[in-house]
Amino acid sequence: MIAAGVTLLAFSLWSLIVHYAVFGGALAIALAAAVILVVGVLLLIMELMESWLSKGQAALVDGLQAG
Repeated sequence: MIAAGVTLLAFSLWSLIVHYAVFGGALAIALAAAVILVVGVLLLIMELMESWLSKGQAALVDGLQAG
């Protein structure tokens, strides 16, 4: 999702620079790209936090079983 957001954002900026699309259309694409990019970053952060917490939980369980 992050790659799609960056690609759409780059496309919207390119279309603004070369006047390929009307101003409102390029802004709509940029807005959609920003939303996709933010959702992708949030999903990445959630996945990293889940991985980090599951490793911590596994270490806690191992410690309790050893004791």
